[in-house]
Amino acid sequence: MAVPSLADLRAFVTVGELQSFAAAAKALHLSQPALSRRISHLEDLLGVRLFDRTTRSVALTLLGQRFLDQVRGTVDDLDRSVANLRDAAQMEAGDVTIGCVFSAVHHFLPPVIRSFREQHPRVLVRIIEEGADEVLAAVQQGEADFAINYIGMQEPELEFTPLLREPYVLACPAGHPLARRKSVRWEELADYPHARVSHASRNRLLIDQALAELPPLPRPVCEVRHVSTLIGMVENGMGVAVVPQLTLPRSPASVVGVKLEKPEVARTVGMTWRRGRSLSPAAAAFVDLLTRASRARVKGRP
Repeated sequence: MAVPSLADLRAFVTVGELQSFAAAAKALHLSQPALSRRISHLEDLLGVRLFDRTTRSVALTLLGQRFLDQVRGTVDDLDRSVANLRDAAQMEAGDVTIGCVFSAVHHFLPPVIRSFREQHPRVLVRIIEEGADEVLAAVQQGEADFAINYIGMQEPELEFTPLLREPYVLACPAGHPLARRKSVRWEELADYPHARVSHASRNRLLIDQALAELPPLPRPVCEVRHVSTLIGMVENGMGVAVVPQLTLPRSPASVVGVKLEKPEVARTVGMTWRRGRSLSPAAAAFVDLLTRASRARVKGRP
């Protein structure tokens, strides 16, 4: 069975609402003969008369009125969907959803969101801030357009573009004896009370793997799930802690970071999205801004 075209249905709805072929032809930017052909084609296709026409008037038949009631909303919804898609393509509306690990949100996103909003003020920016595994899942399940993460580079179904290499440093109170040092060896931490992240954090896995050849550190005074909580513990004098460098408070601060060496442990932070899937125009524009901002920061480092 042949299906009516959208053009024929839109012609029918317009005539039915305006009750005039002349007015409908003007609204649709068609000639009256072309509009009449569309209505006739639709009537032939459906096998029913939709309008009673005379030289002076046009009126819906009973079946025509029922059909108008049924298809009007469908045509309007489709027109709105097309308009919304066009707006999203031109970034006059729409949204972009970004996954980001807790420890990288404040470093990467605020300045880029500010620049993005200046260029595309009608696009909504959503942020999913979670742990590394949750952020990875948000991308894999299509909940996020892309993500900033330090895991995912080994996943075959994901693309991973590095942004920077971030070392782990020792966070300690500004007045701590180690705070004045240029660097600290991992083995020296055994002499000081320390706090650490639990196995629920991927940071703990990376650190444990890198230090597998060293003697284990003494039992910590405190164990938490998130690095932000860890820094709060250091700030309140609970001990020292190992954290990603980007999570340190901005100077001047009551918590400072000291380089850790022998070995140096680092993680690669990058952007990840599903392989073979095109980013939306809004997401692609955000990725471009984020990439350029990250390159500028790297070049600006001493």
